[in-house]
Amino acid sequence: MRNIIFKILVIFLKILYMPMRLLRPKDKVTLVSREGNKESMEFKKIREELERTYPEYKVKVISKKIEEKDGILKQLLPNCINIFQQMYNLATSKVIVVDTYCITACILPHKKETKVIQIWHALGAIKKFGYQTIGKKDGSNEKTAKIMCMHKNYDYVLAPSKVTAKLYEEAFNVTEDKIKYIGIPRIDYILEKDEEASRKIYEMYPILKHKQNIVYVPTYRKGEKIELDELVEKIDTSKYNLIVKLHPLDLKEYNYKEKEGIIYEQKCQTYDLLKIADKIITDYSSLSIESSLLQKPIYFYTYDLKKYEQDTGINFDFENEPIGKYKAENAKQLIELLEQDYDYSVLRDFKEKYISVDTNNCTKQIVEFIARLINNEEIKSMGNEPIKKEQII
Repeated sequence: MRNIIFKILVIFLKILYMPMRLLRPKDKVTLVSREGNKESMEFKKIREELERTYPEYKVKVISKKIEEKDGILKQLLPNCINIFQQMYNLATSKVIVVDTYCITACILPHKKETKVIQIWHALGAIKKFGYQTIGKKDGSNEKTAKIMCMHKNYDYVLAPSKVTAKLYEEAFNVTEDKIKYIGIPRIDYILEKDEEASRKIYEMYPILKHKQNIVYVPTYRKGEKIELDELVEKIDTSKYNLIVKLHPLDLKEYNYKEKEGIIYEQKCQTYDLLKIADKIITDYSSLSIESSLLQKPIYFYTYDLKKYEQDTGINFDFENEPIGKYKAENAKQLIELLEQDYDYSVLRDFKEKYISVDTNNCTKQIVEFIARLINNEEIKSMGNEPIKKEQII
């Protein structure tokens, strides 16, 4: 019954889109996200660079947060105006940029001159997603994915390395020729020195000036409390501050142990926190790849590794990756690792393996790629190969 409703819904949207397809695409770029209700950092950087270098182009940003747990029907019905807005702008744009699965971009039949670019909202894929998770407990349903055209219609997918490109081919169900090796704007943001942002963090939390700062950003686990109590209890807060950046829903739904030197942070950008960090802890998040740009010690706190592998799936082989020696499956192991001297050579290898593109002004590279598409220029040679290892900064 559920899939029958989805089929009817898809047919309805396609019929509604038919007269819009008669509209002529303009020199216009539409950026669509459901990751938040505000313009994302990456879309902001792309928009500003487009406005600066190509003021003749029109740019439209549509951001509307839709929680996955709401289900597709609950995503669509209360958001009819937003969906109609998306459809009109997609029909009148030469380039569409998405950073996650976008129902309208994937379901609707666009004109040949309209190109869809998937930049994804992460710099890699440590955990499985998309088509990789079909059949998994926390993954996608195969029939529903087919009906809803999950990750269909992409003309190009941006990837930061060949390793990640292979994972994206699986997750998005695309062929190799659709991959372009261009970094995403968060690389620029992470590498930028922002003394003002750091100053504000220190003003907000003066305690951070006096001890080593550890930033812990765990992956959100649906309906499950993050295991923190043992770590909070055992960590030496006379030596360290532990800044815990939880998913907003975690702080709303669960109570966590309080202790001096432990900060449950929700006001600052995660990437700003990384800049004031001395050590970084994560788990199955691509944050580990993003953090490697800063060359600060990275640790993996994987207390539920077997369960996560079974329910969601992981692309990263901790046992055979050199940086995997910094994996801990309990708080005691993690604290022991934090006290050891760090092997920065494995961190450099990790970074070079997963980020092999040119990291110099990725936003500009994307905008130039978009401009070529709008002007219908030859783009075969742009972003075809990641740069060589010896060229990496």
